[in-house]
Amino acid sequence: MEIREYKKLVITLNRTRSVSLPDIGRSLRSNPDLAAAVIFAGATTAAVPFSLSAMLGSINTSLISILFCLMAIIAGLRQGGILTYSYRLLFSDTVSSRRLVRFFVFSCFTMSMAVTNDVALIIFVPLAVMVLQAAGMQRHLIFAVTFQTIAANMGSILTPIGNPQNLFIYSYYHMTLWEFLKVTGPITAVSGILLYLISFYIPNYPVDIPSVPAPVMKKRTVLVLICLLGLCILTVLRVLTPAILVGIVCPVLFLTDRSVFRGVDYKLIFLFIFLFIGVGNLGRLPFFADGTAALLQGHELFVSLLLSQVLSNVPTTVLLAPYTQHAQPLLAGVNIGGLGTIIASMASIISFKVYADCQDSRPVRYLLIFTTVNMVFLLPVLAAWCLLE
Repeated sequence: MEIREYKKLVITLNRTRSVSLPDIGRSLRSNPDLAAAVIFAGATTAAVPFSLSAMLGSINTSLISILFCLMAIIAGLRQGGILTYSYRLLFSDTVSSRRLVRFFVFSCFTMSMAVTNDVALIIFVPLAVMVLQAAGMQRHLIFAVTFQTIAANMGSILTPIGNPQNLFIYSYYHMTLWEFLKVTGPITAVSGILLYLISFYIPNYPVDIPSVPAPVMKKRTVLVLICLLGLCILTVLRVLTPAILVGIVCPVLFLTDRSVFRGVDYKLIFLFIFLFIGVGNLGRLPFFADGTAALLQGHELFVSLLLSQVLSNVPTTVLLAPYTQHAQPLLAGVNIGGLGTIIASMASIISFKVYADCQDSRPVRYLLIFTTVNMVFLLPVLAAWCLLE
């Protein structure tokens, strides 16, 4: 994969995950998860007495506001090339094959804590594919991309802003940061240790890697974006209100670089809105509310983990949260549940798209190895959580 092809692939992925308002109809056809959420909201709306106030009240506007600001800021940082710039400074000429793979895996692991799992994959998976192919390490490509995906999904568990389900649970249950980290810290630590140990599977030999041109960075713009990211973190920690955050972030971004708004994942925003509406409607059906609460009682971890395998962990979180007060096992279940099937975490689709577009790719083999490795990885992480609980 040439450098120009890498840039073209990143642009294509951004367009895939970024849906502007006029493109909602096209997005529904190309994104079955969003289409399912729209159908879910419509069907449940028809099943209950119509109430506009109840429908609007079911939408968590605070979460939507924080999520929107985060995605716009991260889009700006990504466009600024700060992470590709860092890679350019770290590597040149000859490097150890094992160190190279570890860099890409743990870049996803650490960066996903701050920029979310899907953004980390959008940045580092195409770059890894390009570099590993140029370095003659094609036979390690499936291994590297699979563990980049696992690393992004597991690293993003640590922080409330690492992925959408974390932000939702942290906000919905009004958790303190300590309560949150007591759950996510051990899971992330165990995952990091496992990823490091598994990396010894990569043979250790010197490889020549291509030179990736360092992008021209607008330092003043990057500094502004980092400051705005700090305001997002303060809002998550409830130092600022979401209204104040939006009132600062949106005007500043509009004046600084309005193109960042095209990098927002509007599909995810609408997915959340329609899920909120659908779940709110279900909550007005007594038999569903009572039955779901009874099913979840004492089984939040395993119900959420298993449901994530077929619904993905974000919809599972929104669906189950209203029916349990036990935030910690739900938080653990939907995050560990990001391991497993290719749709358990929708961010995993990003990696698959990148690999499938590679020359001589073997998508079926990738899916078999990806699913097997994820299931095997899931077991010790789940066991460690159960022992530490």
